[in-house]
Amino acid sequence: MTFRSTLPREVTVSTVPLLAQLIGDKNIVVHSYAASAIEKIMIIKLPNFPALTAVEVAPCFEVMLKNIFSSFSVEGSNENEYLMKLLMRSVSLMKKELPPPLVESLIGALTGKLSEICKNPSKPHFNHYVFETFSCLIRGTCIGSPEKIAGFEAVLFPAFQDILQKDVTEFIPYVFQVLSLMLELQNSPIPNQYMALFPFLLSPQLWERPGSIPPLTRLIQAYIEKNPNGVKDSITSILGIFQKLIASRSNDHFGFYLLNTMIEHLDKAVLQSFLKSVFSLLFQRMQSSKTTKFMKNFIVFMSLFAGKIGAQALIETIDSIQAGLFGMVVEKIFIAELQKISGETERKITAVGVTKILTEGPAMLNENYVHLWAGLLNALVHMFEEGVDTSTPQDEHFIEIEDTPGYTTAFNQLVFATKRPLDPFAGAVANPRLHLAESLKKASVRFPGKLQPLIQQGVKEPAVSKLQEYLKSANITSLS
Repeated sequence: MTFRSTLPREVTVSTVPLLAQLIGDKNIVVHSYAASAIEKIMIIKLPNFPALTAVEVAPCFEVMLKNIFSSFSVEGSNENEYLMKLLMRSVSLMKKELPPPLVESLIGALTGKLSEICKNPSKPHFNHYVFETFSCLIRGTCIGSPEKIAGFEAVLFPAFQDILQKDVTEFIPYVFQVLSLMLELQNSPIPNQYMALFPFLLSPQLWERPGSIPPLTRLIQAYIEKNPNGVKDSITSILGIFQKLIASRSNDHFGFYLLNTMIEHLDKAVLQSFLKSVFSLLFQRMQSSKTTKFMKNFIVFMSLFAGKIGAQALIETIDSIQAGLFGMVVEKIFIAELQKISGETERKITAVGVTKILTEGPAMLNENYVHLWAGLLNALVHMFEEGVDTSTPQDEHFIEIEDTPGYTTAFNQLVFATKRPLDPFAGAVANPRLHLAESLKKASVRFPGKLQPLIQQGVKEPAVSKLQEYLKSANITSLS
């Protein structure tokens, strides 16, 4: 049992102002232990109440900050990770309670510290906490107030450009994460300084570094999302990056992230001439190196394509590569692998896309593919009602560590800069089961006499009963 968690709450709270004073002590041991003590108090978990609140910290917060930066000047504590971790934790606790002048002062002081450590990055934990603190300040200040981002950009852009120009490799992945956070919080149109940086981000040499791939992918996604018109002339370069990523077992999911963002935010007319080549690359990769991860991402991508561009467009694009190929995709990919899709957002995307294929793709009801219709509906209902299939082919357990999705050299995720998952069908589809029922009803009106016989002859229990439940919940009595 941790001793501090057994002390009465009022005792631990009463020690904070005293410890805040000790942070200013010139003795390294004293101010390090004082900083560590406050930081540990801040993360104590009590059953019904936080161990420390922003209101309780506020009276001594400015003293604590002054003493933290004062102790940074003590020889041997210039990069004291206990002090910096406390700064990060206290900024996280205070969040929107921080007055604007104090935020401005903090950003300036932190940027000065960043300039110092750029000369010789030697303390990884200290460096990480510096960028976490930047991220926490940006998120706490600018969420709901995007106009405040300009103040951060004015200070951080020169420092970040210096890091990129000097190629400080230890900091570049952090810079990309913080830039992504600021860009994602922007309202359109985005400032010119971002677009001036964009061509550099597409440089092939940047994508050769494993540690840069995760944050750089996210940053390019943010550009596509926030300024689709501004990036459309660079589609060829972005797809070149996609081609490189998709060829790697360890990085193929990042290629899909780029592809999905383009499908979601760019006009079909911009993408039209590239779509056949994209699918050809994906099928080639599937034939040469099929993995569970790749197949799951491929299904989500095709589902998003069906949901955003259209089911018929998906069928026609795939069949343009080889006549009848879409039938093989339905049988060997969708029906065979649908149960392996995991993640709430990914499963919703898949459900919406498969529903579109079943109900809005006339080709699925013609003589070439109609025999697959009931099987695909069975698979979708099964995905709704059963748990995720986590089985993996035996040979996939022997991938080298560098080929595993979670392994990336020199990349550390910033917790306070983490990207929040976005639902591409938010607002359009609330409940995928009801969406299936309503879509089946509309399709039965468009194709009278087609769906009911297919369901009766091809859909099996318990899927039939579940389907009736969905229809009943949507107040639909029968299908035509």
